[in-house]
Amino acid sequence: MRFDTPALRGAVIGVALTVGGNARAEPPPLPIRAAPALPATAPASGDSTGLPWSDAPARVGGTGDLGDSGVRLGTLGFPYTAVAPPPGLSAEGWSLTPSIAAQVLATDNVDLTVRDRRSELITTFTPGLLLSLDTARVQGIANYAPNLTFYGSDSDQNRIDHRFNGQFLATLVPDALFLDLRGAAAVQAVSGGYAPEGSPAVNRNDQVQTTSFQLSPYFVHRFGGIGTMQLGYALQHVTQDSNGTGSGALTPTGQRFFSDQDFTAHEVYAIGRTGEEFGRLALESRISSTEYDGTGILDGAYRRIATVETRYVIIRPVAALVEVGYEQQRYNGTPPVDINEPVWSVGARLTLSPESRITAKFGHHDGFDSAVLDAVVALGGRTTLYANYAERLTTSAQRAADLLSTTTLDPLGNPIDIATGAPVAQPFANSFMGAQSSLMRIRRGSVSISQIWPRDIFTLSLSREERRPVSVETGTTAFSQTGNSGSLTWSHALTEATTAIGYGQYGTFDSPGRGSGNVFTVSASLATELAPGLSGVLTYMMTNRGDDIASGRAVQNVVLVGLRQTF
Repeated sequence: MRFDTPALRGAVIGVALTVGGNARAEPPPLPIRAAPALPATAPASGDSTGLPWSDAPARVGGTGDLGDSGVRLGTLGFPYTAVAPPPGLSAEGWSLTPSIAAQVLATDNVDLTVRDRRSELITTFTPGLLLSLDTARVQGIANYAPNLTFYGSDSDQNRIDHRFNGQFLATLVPDALFLDLRGAAAVQAVSGGYAPEGSPAVNRNDQVQTTSFQLSPYFVHRFGGIGTMQLGYALQHVTQDSNGTGSGALTPTGQRFFSDQDFTAHEVYAIGRTGEEFGRLALESRISSTEYDGTGILDGAYRRIATVETRYVIIRPVAALVEVGYEQQRYNGTPPVDINEPVWSVGARLTLSPESRITAKFGHHDGFDSAVLDAVVALGGRTTLYANYAERLTTSAQRAADLLSTTTLDPLGNPIDIATGAPVAQPFANSFMGAQSSLMRIRRGSVSISQIWPRDIFTLSLSREERRPVSVETGTTAFSQTGNSGSLTWSHALTEATTAIGYGQYGTFDSPGRGSGNVFTVSASLATELAPGLSGVLTYMMTNRGDDIASGRAVQNVVLVGLRQTF
C-alpha cells in the first residue's frame, strides 16, 4: 500500500524529499541557479561551492507522483502548499490546477495571551493555482494561493496574506542562452514566540509580508571536455511590509527593532569550470559583484567576491576541497561594516552512495571563521538522515533573496535544498524567532531523521539558531536571539482515503518582543477524501507559551474544519 493517499495529497502539506517529474533527456547545461550561491551570499544551506560534481538537481518542479518519497507534514488546516499535483501534463507539456479551500477556525484565545482572553471565529478562503510547465523551451512550476481571512467579531483584523513559490527556466538559445525566473512570498509574526511549523492566528499588527523576485539571464558555453563558462546577470527585488502599523515590532519599553525593508539588487557574475579531461582534478573560478539600492542597512551596500576552488578525488568516495579568494562587503548601519580581506576554506566531500553524501568545510568568510556541514545519509531503505550547519552575515531581507538561489522546488511548489534535497523552511515564514532589520551574524544547525513505512511516516527534527547583531539600522535597536526547537510528526494512513496526523513541538526562544520563553504545541488532524477532488480536514491544536513579559502561561485551544476542492 502506498502512503501517497488522495487525502494526504489534498489536505496537508506534502514536501517531496526528491524532485519528481518527467526528466528530460538533456537537462539545462548547468544547475538552475541564476544567482550562484557564492560563499559571500552565505546561503541558508547547501553546498555553496556550486562545483560541477555537485549532485544538485538540474531542473525544478515537474508533475510527477510523489510516490514513496519522504513527506514533511503540516499541522494546521489547509496551508497553501496543500494542492495535489495533477496526474500528468497535457500534450502541450503544461498543466494548470485550480483549487478553492474554505476553513473555519474557532479558538478560545485568539491573541495567545495570559489575560484578556478573547474567543474568535475566523473564516479563511484560499483560492489556488498550480502551474506546471515542461516543454522544449520552458520548464518550471508555480504555486500561488493567497489567504483571504475574515474575523467574526473584529473586522479590523480582516486581511489578505499572499503566499507564493515559483521557479521557471526558459531556453532562449539552445545550449547557450537561458532566462531564470524565481519568486516567493510568505507571512510571519514579527515578535516571534510561535511554533515554527505555524500559528493559527496572528494579529495583523504583528505581521510582516515578505515578497521576493529574481530575474536572471545567463549565457553558457562549453569547451568540449576542457570546461564550461557561464556569464550572467541577476536582478533581485525584496520587500518586507508590516501593514503600515508594525506595533508588534516594538519591545515592551517601546523600542522599535524592525522597520519595513525593501531593496533592488544588481548582480553580475562569471563562472569557469573545468571538465572531464582533468580527471581527478577539478577547478572552479567565480567572480561576483552585487550592488544594493535599498533601505536601512542595505542603503548603498555591496557584496563582491572572487574565488578559486579546487577539488581532488583522493579515492573514489573521498574528495578534498580547497578554496582561496578575496571579498569586499559594505553595509550601512551603526557601526558601518566594511570587509576587505582574503577568504579561504578547506574541507572534504564523502560520497557514500548516489543517495548519501556529506560535505564538511572550515574557513574564513564574511569577516569571521566558520564551518559548513551538509549531509544526507540513507540509513537503509526506509530511513533518511539530514543535517546541516552554516554561519553567515546577512539581513532578514537578504535571507529571502538568498533562498531563491539555494533552493529548487518539488512537484507541489515547495522549496527544497539544492545540495541535499531536504525540505527548506522559508526563514520569512517562521514565526518562532522575532524578525529584526539589523545586520546579523546567524549560526544555524539542524538535524532530522525520517522513517517511511507503507502506512506510516515518522519525522524527528532538532534545530538551533543564534543571531547576533553586527550593525544596527538607524532608528532601531537590536538584540541577540537564540532558538532551540524539537518536533515529532507521525502520520498514519487509516485507509486509502483517510490519514491521521499527530504533531508535537517544544522550543525555547529569545525574542526582542517577548524576552526569553518557551512554547509547546501539539495537534491532531484527520484528513480524508470525500469525493474525487474534494478533501476535508478536521484539526485540534493546543499551544502553551510562557515568556518574560507576562506572568503565567498563555494557553490557546483551536478547532479547525476545512474543505478543499481541486478542479
